[in-house]
Amino acid sequence: MLYLLIVGPILAGVLTILFSNKDTRLFIIFVQIVQLLYALHIFIDVRLTNTIFNFMSGAPEGLSITLMADTISSVFILLTAIIFLMMLIFAFHKDYFTTQFGFLLLVLEALITGLFLSTDLFNLYVLLEVATVVVSILIMINKEKQAIYDGMIYFFVNVIGTAFLLFGIGMIYRTTGLLEMNAIAEALPLVEDPRSLYLPFAFMMTTLSLKTAVVPLFSWLPKAHGTPSAPPVVSALLSGLYIKTGVYMFIRFTAMFEAVINVQELFLVIGFMTSIFGFIMALGQNDIKMILAYSTVSQIGLIMIGLTMGPEVAFWGAMFHIVSHALFKSTLFLAAGQIYHYYGTRDIREIRGVMRTMPLIGLAVLFGILGVTGAPLFNGSVSKYLIAYGSDAALVQFGLNVINLGTITYFLKFSTILFGKDERPEEEKPEKEDRLSEILVFVMGTLIFISGIFGPISIDILFGYEATVFTAGYFQKGLIYMLMLIAGTGIYNGIVKKSGILDDISHIELTFNGIITSMTGFFLFVASYLYIML
Repeated sequence: MLYLLIVGPILAGVLTILFSNKDTRLFIIFVQIVQLLYALHIFIDVRLTNTIFNFMSGAPEGLSITLMADTISSVFILLTAIIFLMMLIFAFHKDYFTTQFGFLLLVLEALITGLFLSTDLFNLYVLLEVATVVVSILIMINKEKQAIYDGMIYFFVNVIGTAFLLFGIGMIYRTTGLLEMNAIAEALPLVEDPRSLYLPFAFMMTTLSLKTAVVPLFSWLPKAHGTPSAPPVVSALLSGLYIKTGVYMFIRFTAMFEAVINVQELFLVIGFMTSIFGFIMALGQNDIKMILAYSTVSQIGLIMIGLTMGPEVAFWGAMFHIVSHALFKSTLFLAAGQIYHYYGTRDIREIRGVMRTMPLIGLAVLFGILGVTGAPLFNGSVSKYLIAYGSDAALVQFGLNVINLGTITYFLKFSTILFGKDERPEEEKPEKEDRLSEILVFVMGTLIFISGIFGPISIDILFGYEATVFTAGYFQKGLIYMLMLIAGTGIYNGIVKKSGILDDISHIELTFNGIITSMTGFFLFVASYLYIML
């Protein structure tokens, strides 16, 4: 009964509203534990029995509203349940963890889970629209001026972007008379004129490219993920988990069109452009949350590279990087929230000595940095190794090395907050936040290390793919990492700190009109590419 994973959190959220005069935090945590256990049950069932289908009416298969849990979606719903439980535990003693906040998180979890389970195109559209509303409210929840502006930009951009998806769905339905993705995948090869599918594909890919924040459709992400007053939990959820809904739908939609349209090469190039642009923008930031936000843009580009490279090993490497990114980016955003509370600033130039003043948070940040930069023994090293192993092309290998060098360089900049000494007088230092949240962030940091030590085993357990990590190749990657660390230090000290170019670049962002124009231009570009190149 897959629908319980969607309906359950919503009903629990409604109950919390009905009893809003009471403290509902423990109830919400209990509901989340039950959700996690049921997600784990579904995950194990999928491993034992393969794909699970739930047909939500008596209509024939392909016409009924269908929920599907397979190898990929079962991992995503398990990851969703784990991340949400961690967020709720982190927020337990925070002032913003009200009944309304808990309700919004439970509803958002149900919507994200629905996106991972549904195979009905119109349902996906509705779930995306409702999720946009909920995320916008969470961004604006503190009602500060900048947060309201960022939340409204996010809302209108995503509502307009999702309209492209609706146009594509309408054209697919007109052509096939179907909305269920598996049935559509079987019907598309029978379409007499495959060129009639180019426009709906371009419409749908425009929405998914917006949701994944690839170049040039990225400007909304730093505003949403880096907004100053949004609770750390919101930023962690958006960057660590919610953005993966776009990646997931990209996987499903490209598989649906695979028999008639193949754009792997196009999105491989877009992935490289996104990843490089993301790290350049991150290098120019001085706000710790904005560095992390642009890092997400760069890492999503890397994931797109792995998904579109072709070989199976690169695909599953990208899938493991999705899981790894959810862990280390959630950890880093939560830690950034703790640091901001204690230091009263997000300016990287004014924060020093985190290792001394907040040792658990400092260690978690260090583990997160080692994970995202692909340091040996950490989860990012395994996923990046597998992605790189997917191609022998010199240009691809060079591009991947440039991306990782950029990642190492901007996280060397980020790591300056860990060392030195906090020079503020004692009377200016606020009380540290609750111990529970610090321990939770540290535990998440250790998971980054553990999932790296047992990387191949983790991939086998999660995806049923036996990843082979050759000792010689892994050792070589370790040596390259050390050389990049040296090179990154030189680039940071010799160029980044002294050059004003990156500071100028860091202020580049599109206005609302610019974002909509780029969205339209992206659609026209993809449509033109399909008609000219295919």
